[in-house]
Amino acid sequence: MMNIGQAASESGVSAKMIRHYEALSLLPAARRTESGYRQYEQNDVHTLRFIRHSRDLGFSLAEIAQLLSLWQNRR
Repeated sequence: MMNIGQAASESGVSAKMIRHYEALSLLPAARRTESGYRQYEQNDVHTLRFIRHSRDLGFSLAEIAQLLSLWQNRR
C-alpha cells in the first residue's frame, strides 16, 4: 500500500489529478486509513499510468472511461 504522494510519484500523475480521476470514477475510490488518508495499490498505479498515456495520446476523459471499461473487462 502507498499514500497518494507515492502513487503520484510512481504513476507520473499529480495528487490533484488522482483525486480528480477518483471523483470522475475513472479510478476506483481509494481505501482509507482510520485517519482518512487514501491508500493505493500497485494496480491503481497501473490504471493511473494507463490514464496518463491515454491523455498524452489526446483521448478525452469520456473516451478514456470507455477505454478503461474495455481494458478492465477483457472479455
